Amino acid sequence: MLTHPRQTRSFLGQVADGGLFMLALGLAYTLRANLARFSLDPLEDIIKYLWLFPWVGVFGPLMLRAQGFYSQPRLSSRWGTLMIIVRGCLITVAGTILLLFLVREEFARSVILLVGGFGGILVYGRHELSRWSRRDERWQRRVLWLGSAAENRVAQAALSGMEREALHTVAERDPATLNSADLAALLHTEAIDAVIANLAGTDADRIKPLLDTCESEGVELLIRPGLPLGSAWRLAVDEFAGEPVLYVRAQSAAPTALAIKQAFDYLAAGALLLVLSPLFLLLAVLIKLTSRGPVLFRQQRGGRNGRPFTMLKFRTMRVGAEAEQAALAEQNELKGPAFKLSSDPRITAFGRFLRRHSLDELPQLWNVIRGEMSLVGPRPLPLSEVAAIAEGHDRRRLSVKPGLTGLWQVSGRSDLADFADWVRLDLAYIDQWSLWLDLRILLATIPVTLLGRGGR
Repeated sequence: MLTHPRQTRSFLGQVADGGLFMLALGLAYTLRANLARFSLDPLEDIIKYLWLFPWVGVFGPLMLRAQGFYSQPRLSSRWGTLMIIVRGCLITVAGTILLLFLVREEFARSVILLVGGFGGILVYGRHELSRWSRRDERWQRRVLWLGSAAENRVAQAALSGMEREALHTVAERDPATLNSADLAALLHTEAIDAVIANLAGTDADRIKPLLDTCESEGVELLIRPGLPLGSAWRLAVDEFAGEPVLYVRAQSAAPTALAIKQAFDYLAAGALLLVLSPLFLLLAVLIKLTSRGPVLFRQQRGGRNGRPFTMLKFRTMRVGAEAEQAALAEQNELKGPAFKLSSDPRITAFGRFLRRHSLDELPQLWNVIRGEMSLVGPRPLPLSEVAAIAEGHDRRRLSVKPGLTGLWQVSGRSDLADFADWVRLDLAYIDQWSLWLDLRILLATIPVTLLGRGGR
């Protein structure tokens, strides 16, 4: 179903269920107080329970939400719905008892248990009432399907059960046989709430006046372009050149979350450069003392969308090592365009230590400050390896900034023997990205680098 109406229904459902949990607390107290007449211990005055009303009104719906009660567009069965509600109510009861223990308040446990029971019954009743009301034509949206008969059938067949319950089809019309005057008359006589326009297979010159008519009549428009644009979570409507456009982002992450990620990158990289500056100096001295050549190694790597940038590393190989790679190509241990050799003869003795503990990557904090890299992301590849990546899904790993660490580094690093495994992990990171995932990867990187697991 449409995102905004679904979010509104979810919010209203949580507010209603919060009220029902507070009502359940009132019912539980009343029942337990009346049962006190039958030789049970008397209850404290209800004034002592007042602060629990807002608690259960907020905590109960939150626990239901954590079980996916409000996010599922289509629950599989009544039994499945009931089990979700039971789990949410049990967690609510357990959480409330734990809270009372922590604040050292003495309340009748029977009241809290009854809250779970009454709350579950009331919430389930509200859910069933909502489902029944959606099937009542009075609460459904009266819609007109505007498009070719074939496209209308395709769209209707793809509707979920909840979407079908929310819509009442009044009529279907083909733009090729409809003019603006006839459409306006149909909107008036049938009290149309919304028009679903299927653009695929229609003449733009024919359908544009019809869409203008809907807009001037104040009727809601749902425009289905009929294009395979991928996940709806990456799709947004924006404005470009004075016209509305469909904007498909490379990943599903919200722009606000990405801005937070960028700000964190700058702050964390700046702090780490400052804190680790003595280590930088020590490593620079040791590199100079153990091998001939510069301290830093500079190489052109592929950044976001393959844009070249100069990546910095502490030098771990002898001078001229890049020119020797072609002679070692047949010994490559990694299937695919990337190059890895566990016993690479070009690596210096101290360089091997740096690589095992990923200390050679530390200068890339400066690349993060420059905005060329992120703390977490797919590892950047040399330009020759970027050019060798096949067209298609493999190149989607370039749709985000490369990182110092990522799923590859905490999932085996050089122990992965196939470039396809790299790509699989990188795409999983892109598709499942969140700030929490970045934090987990950063924390997991610490023991991996300290112990040198998989590093070469």
